[in-house]
Amino acid sequence: MKLLKSGIRINNTVMELIVGDILYYVAGQILILVFAQRRLYVSIGYLCGVMISIFMIVNMAIAMEEAMSLKAKGADKHIRKTTAVRMLVVFLLLVIVGITDIGNIIAALVGVMALKVSAYIQPLTHKVLAKKFTEKGR
Repeated sequence: MKLLKSGIRINNTVMELIVGDILYYVAGQILILVFAQRRLYVSIGYLCGVMISIFMIVNMAIAMEEAMSLKAKGADKHIRKTTAVRMLVVFLLLVIVGITDIGNIIAALVGVMALKVSAYIQPLTHKVLAKKFTEKGR
């Protein structure tokens, strides 16, 4: 577990999810470089989406850590509030990408899906990272 400046602990699962997002990003970028017509435009949209996904992972981890220090009713209310705020922020960020046309909005939506993919491959990233960092001599 790592401690952020705010006193919130980020556990190994969060780091494994972020690694999954990065792997998803690299795989997507390879596909973009091979198949996309407007590579830079699509890449920027995709990067925006993956960054939004990483924001969601960190935000959820912080919200869960804060909720653990509350009583059941307060924790439930806190989780509902932070979920609503997170959804609103993600929606606004995607609207900004769409309105400013800084990147491809469809690629941004595909990038946001990094959260789902990293959640599915988290057991694999856990196994690989646990093996790598628990070897003798480390």
